[in-house]
Formats: sequence, C-alpha cells, structure tokens
Amino acid sequence: MEHSILSIFGAGLLTLVTPCILPMLPVYLSLLLGASLDSAKAPSARFRLLGSATLFVAGFSLVFTFLGLGASSIGSVLRHHRDVLLIAGGVIIVLFGLKYLGLLRIGFLERTFQVKQFKTGSRAFDAFLFGVVFALGWTPCVGPILGSVLTYTAATTDSALAGGGYLFVYSMGVGLPLLVVSVLADRLVPLLRKLNRHLPKIEKATGVVMVAVGLALAIPAVIAAAREPSASSSLVVIADDDITVGPALGSPTPKPRLVEFYDENCPVCERMKPRVDQLKQDCVRRGVEILTVNLSDPRNAHLGRQLGIHAVPTFKLYGSDGVEKGQIYGERELADLRAAAAALMDAVCAGEQGRTEFEDGQPSCERASLTDSDGNSAAAVECSQPE
Repeated sequence: MEHSILSIFGAGLLTLVTPCILPMLPVYLSLLLGASLDSAKAPSARFRLLGSATLFVAGFSLVFTFLGLGASSIGSVLRHHRDVLLIAGGVIIVLFGLKYLGLLRIGFLERTFQVKQFKTGSRAFDAFLFGVVFALGWTPCVGPILGSVLTYTAATTDSALAGGGYLFVYSMGVGLPLLVVSVLADRLVPLLRKLNRHLPKIEKATGVVMVAVGLALAIPAVIAAAREPSASSSLVVIADDDITVGPALGSPTPKPRLVEFYDENCPVCERMKPRVDQLKQDCVRRGVEILTVNLSDPRNAHLGRQLGIHAVPTFKLYGSDGVEKGQIYGERELADLRAAAAALMDAVCAGEQGRTEFEDGQPSCERASLTDSDGNSAAAVECSQPE
C-alpha cells in the first residue's frame, strides 16, 4: 500500500513537469495573481497568490478525487475478473508510455479541451473554478498519466474510499509543488524556465517508467490467470476433515449451501467456530448443507482471489442451482446464521424461533466494518429483515 501511495504521488509530480504544464506555470500563476509575477515579491501579493493557488489546487483535487471514486466503482463491479482487469490496465498503461516515447499516437489524447476565460466577480471562486477547468481540460501530456492512475485504481481496488484517496494523493503530487512555487514565485519561476530545454528528456523518461509499470501490472496477472482454473468452471474446494466438496461450487446440488470461508490465524473465525458447529448440528438432515472451508489450506489458495473474498470469515449462500444468492461477513450471532440458512431453504433449522423471511428469499445486507477486541479489523455486512 505504501509503495502504491508513493508511486501515485510520483505520478502527480511527473504530471507537473510535463511539456504541457511546466512551461505554462508562469502563465497560470499570473492568472491566479491577476498581475505580473514581478509584483509577487511584495508580501501582500505573495499571500494573495498562495491563497488563489490553494483554491486552484482544491478545484482540480475535487475533480480528480471524484474520478477516483468512479474508477474504484468500476473495480468493484469487475472484482471477480480482477486478473482480466489488471491485464487490460497494464496494456493501456504500456500504450500510454509508448505515446510518451513517441512510438504511438493516441487520437483522443491529442486533443485539448479549453473553456473560454470567465470571471464571476469573486477572485477566490474564479481560482477554484480555474482548478476545476484545469482538471477537466485533459491535454496530450496530462491525459496519459492521469489515465494510467485511474486505470491502476480500477484494477487494484474496489473500495470507493481507497479510489478517492489514490486520486487525492495524485492531486497532492501535482498541487503541493505548485503551492511551493507560488510562495517562491519570484525565485523559482526563472529556474523552472531553464528546465524547458530538458522537457523532451523528461517526457522520454516518463514513457519508460509507464511502460515498466504497465508490464509490472500485466505480467503477474497473466501468470496468475494461466495457473488458476477458468473463472467459468466449477470450483473444487477441500472442506474440513479433508473432504473434497462435490458437486463443486457453482454446480447444481441436491440442497442449497451455506459455505463459511475462514482462516486458521483469524481470531474472529476462532470465536465463530462454536456457533458454526451449532448451526451444523441444528441443520442436520434439513434442506440445507453447511460447509466450512479453510482458506489457509494451500489446496484452497485460489479461492480468495477467484471468489472475491477480501475478509474472513465470509459466508456465501448458494442456491441448489449453484448460483450465489448472497453473502455475509465478519462476526455473526448464531441467530444471523440460522436466518441465512432459513432464507436458503425457505424453512427453519432447529432452535430458530419463528420463520425468518427476506426479500426475494435473500438477506438485505449493508456493508460495514468490524473491529474485534484484539484490534483486528474485518469487513462486515449488516443483514436485516425487510419491513
């Protein structure tokens, strides 16, 4: 995670020194100041420039963060096809890198979207809107880097919070150096102008880095996809007592199944064990099969990735047609487990008081988080009956 954050922040720095941005910095700062940068030597002008630059950064950071939320939503929808997404994302980043190296032209990135200059009468609001317009005006230089960060976000996280955080970090990579330049504009702008002669080299170096990152994403995903069973095939798992589950997950079965996926090193899973054992006892010879699957078993190592299991314990509910009907996460009371089993078989196991029904025969669940007494955190889904 820390490596990812540093890489994304570095992508923001690279964006700032692209040929589309670096030569334009004096122009941007003059527009924010509303005067020539020669006047930025005065303390009052420097303070005014810093304030406008801060609002400018806030404007484009807001847009980039919302883009990150959208990218992570794509990752959430496609989380069961993560290898495919990583391969596609890696290829896209490689193509962007080849563009920087001058080996490929990408038509839609050769266009610059510009908005006519406008004034609202408020210097602060103008600076903020200028930042929003800057973020929306993808240029041939900014587009590949920003697009690569968005692609990486979609491929590596399905959390909206993480996706928004990634793009906020990217925004800071662009914005923090810009704020430093705004404070020391009279000293740094002349130095930045001297860097213009090195922009072609910077662009080529950026292309090499992007090709390397793209390959680093795609190659391991290709290897993993080649080793794992086809996502369309049924999954064979080894349940407790070293029993091979048959028929395999995803195949039609005589009874619906409630399957617990756990890890031997999970304290929450250990506390859940007596409740799951009691559920098995309650549901013996009933219309539902209760299975427990140890993800610590090397023979089940592929399941976490292929089934999109990000926390343990996870309980997946399968109908007799083999189709997954829902799932619940984290530490659950015995009554919750009985209710989930009841929803699957349209009946109740021993010990359940009254019949529990869910809309469309499935629990209504809302994702939340759990922290146990040892400080261990896990994803959770609060399930409730419809009113």
